[in-house]
Amino acid sequence: MASIPIASQGGYGMQESPMTNPLPTLEELAREEEPWAGYARLRDEAPIYRPPAWDRTFVLSRYDDVRAVLADSVTFSSSMSPNVTPAMMVHRDGEPHDRLRRVMAAAFTPRAIEVLAPGIERVAASSLDALIERGGGDLVPAWCQAIPVSAIAEILSVPPERQPDLRRWALDLLSVFFAQPEPGEQAAPFGRRTWVQAECAVRICAAMGPRLGGELLGLIFRGAKQRGAALTPRRLDGCRGLVEFVAFLNGIVRQQRRAPRGNVLDMLIEAMEPGEDGVSQASEVEILLQGLALIVAGVDTTATFLGNGVRVLCERPELYAELRANPDSIDAFASEVLRLWSPVQWTDRRATRAVEIHGQTIPTNAQLKLFIGAANRDPDQYEAADELRLDRGETGDLSFAVGPHACIGRNLALLEGRRAFRILLARTSGIHLEERPQRTLHPGTYGFEELRVKLERA
Repeated sequence: MASIPIASQGGYGMQESPMTNPLPTLEELAREEEPWAGYARLRDEAPIYRPPAWDRTFVLSRYDDVRAVLADSVTFSSSMSPNVTPAMMVHRDGEPHDRLRRVMAAAFTPRAIEVLAPGIERVAASSLDALIERGGGDLVPAWCQAIPVSAIAEILSVPPERQPDLRRWALDLLSVFFAQPEPGEQAAPFGRRTWVQAECAVRICAAMGPRLGGELLGLIFRGAKQRGAALTPRRLDGCRGLVEFVAFLNGIVRQQRRAPRGNVLDMLIEAMEPGEDGVSQASEVEILLQGLALIVAGVDTTATFLGNGVRVLCERPELYAELRANPDSIDAFASEVLRLWSPVQWTDRRATRAVEIHGQTIPTNAQLKLFIGAANRDPDQYEAADELRLDRGETGDLSFAVGPHACIGRNLALLEGRRAFRILLARTSGIHLEERPQRTLHPGTYGFEELRVKLERA
């Protein structure tokens, strides 16, 4: 049995509090508008926590523990099954992951990101001005989502008239990955012969051909079945949107192979062409699947980040005034928003071998839930960990992970956030919540479905 050097503080084990004050369940933490007190109890009372009703699952919540696991992709795999080759780069390890990461990283070099900045600023300003003209409204679709949609549209060569479709497809894909059954709603497991899979197969194979379409669908549905995803009505609708997007992107890829445009998508397409050794860096299916990943992560994560920042500004008028008076502090504000209200609250890893952490044995193929939201508020890592401090400096937060799977879109998300917050603070003189926002009920995320605000022009 292997042992890894993870933080050695007191109070280890999978202990639970007495029944008079039980530890919060994962479901409760996912619903709480302010789960931070629950996170603190996990860090203090059960840094290795085995949640009720979660078979072979262990929760880590301290900064050093979470960071160590994220950094070790050999012992802790991103693939949740040892017998399935994952479709998405984020769920691969080793050379299959590294090969695709080299390809995708071409879209996120500093030069490629800087090219996107003028468009990001233009959309942030124009969509905000439209809201100000109306006195306010729901910022989530009109501003928070509009900004990353425009950036991803530029990366994937989506024309302006199809950007509303891109936003809809992003929401469809989120429902495929996250939609939970409503109370009383029936949900069937993903199977081999469900009618929705047959419908999707017909539609995608008609658009892409039986070989390419069949390969793509097999990877998508196999991954869903591997995750134990339930086929809810919203997931059914999302599957249709998924097929629509993949067929659309496939058309763009084929068109651009014939007539390159000199943009980021050309770099990804070039990776599909055989090199001097006759081998390509990525298959057509792999590029299309990474396109799916881009709109899921690139739109929702950034939109959630922006929304969380807006909510903080609404609830803390003194901070809003300070940032308007000292715009040089906006970058620090954006970093602290990411640390304190990370869009991704937890992520999963699988133990590839039996490993000992703080004297507890994690068996082979057990699942670890890494509570990024708790780690980012660990007082052993941060002074006044629950406070937003503009003078904190580099935070070293785990919001975009670390190690081999550190998110390649981190710099783009920060660019979008910093530019968008600057524009918001420069073009408004007041921002107020019209109603208390409700937390988005996507497991493992933190954000809000709506942010209805009143805006005053500067």
